[in-house]
Amino acid sequence: MADQLYLENIDEFVTDQNKIVTYKWLSYTLGVHVNQAKQMLYDYVERKRKENSGAQLHVTYLVSGSLIQNGHSCHKVAVVREDKLEAVKSKLAVTASIHVYSIQKAMLKDSGPLFNTDYDILKSNLQNCSKFSAIQCAAAVPRSPAESSSSSKKFEQSHLHMSSETQANNELTTNGHGPPASKQVSQQPKGIMGMFASKATAKTQETNKEAKTEAKEVTNASSAGIMSRAKAVALYSKLYSKVDILQNPFFLK
Repeated sequence: MADQLYLENIDEFVTDQNKIVTYKWLSYTLGVHVNQAKQMLYDYVERKRKENSGAQLHVTYLVSGSLIQNGHSCHKVAVVREDKLEAVKSKLAVTASIHVYSIQKAMLKDSGPLFNTDYDILKSNLQNCSKFSAIQCAAAVPRSPAESSSSSKKFEQSHLHMSSETQANNELTTNGHGPPASKQVSQQPKGIMGMFASKATAKTQETNKEAKTEAKEVTNASSAGIMSRAKAVALYSKLYSKVDILQNPFFLK
């Protein structure tokens, strides 16, 4: 009697409400073990197709097994439509299990609707998410309110500390008050290039000093009337052209 009632419920979900009925969704909705929900879906498909062979009913299956891929043995788990079931089974060296995953009126183009169906029902049963599961763990129990409160406070304190550090770092670089940029120290060439560069610098400084001394002597001589103005101008031009040539970067290389 109970089985007949369950089958009527499934028929109402699929036919009248046009729902996608997965075994997980059925397990939570009816409050039965997942293995029992799988068996209910299988029985419903068999009975429905016996009553009406042309019934609009589409089924997906979960298939698992081992196969050889790229020379390596691996285990494969896949959710496939009924029309592709035999093709997937033919690729498996060993078939571990096959069971009905879902029943729906329309043919599915992808697995998105299946995911959404299981996600929504699981989200609404988070406190009892493993109640009807085939996998159980006695140590997996909800935290007490005190433990949850303590964990929340620790998380908030850690988050606050990180936020304070981030804000302090941002303030250091706001309105031009960031740390002073390190001064770049010009590096002198090393080896032979460095030797020539230092010699060229010293030679330039010495030439400048000599040019200033000679220019002063020319000025004094011109002022005293010892040297004509035209000759003084010629000497000035010669001295400063000498300085300009030595200061040309090409000669410093």
